[in-house]
Amino acid sequence: MATRGAYHVAAGAAALRPLAYDEGVSAPASPLAPSRRGEVLLLLFSVVFFLVLAEVVVRLTGAADPRPSPYPRVDTDRRERRPINSRGYRDFERTLAKPPGVRRVVSLGDSFAWGVGVEFDDTYGQRVERTLSRRRRTPWQVVSLAQPGMNSVGEGAQLASEGLAYEPDAVALGYVLNDSEDENAAEARRVEDWLVDKREQKTGSLRLFDRSALYRLVSTRVWATLENRRRIAGYKSMYAADYPGWIAGQRALRTMGGLCRERGIPFVVLIFPLFGNPLDESYPFPEIHAQVARAAAEAGAKVVDLLPRYRGLRWDILVVNGTEDEHPNEIAHRIAASALLKAIDEVVPGDPAPAKAR
Repeated sequence: MATRGAYHVAAGAAALRPLAYDEGVSAPASPLAPSRRGEVLLLLFSVVFFLVLAEVVVRLTGAADPRPSPYPRVDTDRRERRPINSRGYRDFERTLAKPPGVRRVVSLGDSFAWGVGVEFDDTYGQRVERTLSRRRRTPWQVVSLAQPGMNSVGEGAQLASEGLAYEPDAVALGYVLNDSEDENAAEARRVEDWLVDKREQKTGSLRLFDRSALYRLVSTRVWATLENRRRIAGYKSMYAADYPGWIAGQRALRTMGGLCRERGIPFVVLIFPLFGNPLDESYPFPEIHAQVARAAAEAGAKVVDLLPRYRGLRWDILVVNGTEDEHPNEIAHRIAASALLKAIDEVVPGDPAPAKAR
């Protein structure tokens, strides 16, 4: 009985054992495979359809095209656009000796004060000159010593070697947040920008994706976000307590303040914002403005922070050409001129009648 029972159990086990694949029987196909293939194909079709639709929408709306500036850029390299005097400045010919009955402001600064991208007559220096002469009924001259690329150290040396010789009644410094940039860092940045431009020129024709408006839109936005973060971090690093450029810049402000104080000349510092950023509460550099204002005030300057004057305005209507050129345009110069006029009224004796810069 035991042997027979064992035989039946073995036979039953053999009957229940599944057949191996190598015994000539094929494995049944998964009933889900066709469904999954369909889902994958549907997903791919949906993605392609969405990309094509997005491409069409971007092309029709022109979202990937550069936004034109509301105001045409002025070609300040053309001779008729820029009076260049015999000393190489964008200004009229000025004698060192101040003519009898004339009052003067010496204007120091970089490309902002120079007026890149705007007519000479629209620069804040020229607006101030015209308005003071008209309003005070006395000839005024704003002697511009501004040069693109200047920083605080160069401006301090310029005031000592040349600016005071014009016998100014006031000195106005247009301060931009890159004025604290160390010269070595500035040179490294210029080299890096040059290399980036060369790489883009070399690979530009090979980028097939650049033909896609959607790709250009997305890549431009991503690049702009990353670049803006890099720039914000870079500017903030230039105002660290141990940054050589900022240490030298503070020393230069004290030098300029001391030179003016010794001669009884009012010293006015205009602090410009960086216009390539929103000028609302999200503006990333208010602490730097406050830091520069403290240093300038300690140097004896009358400080005019222009950020509150521009606060709430759209930055893209204040610049020369959108993200391509973030120098202040004629509207921004007009606002700066009004602020400088108010400061001069406060520090230079006179009896001005109310008037707006024109």
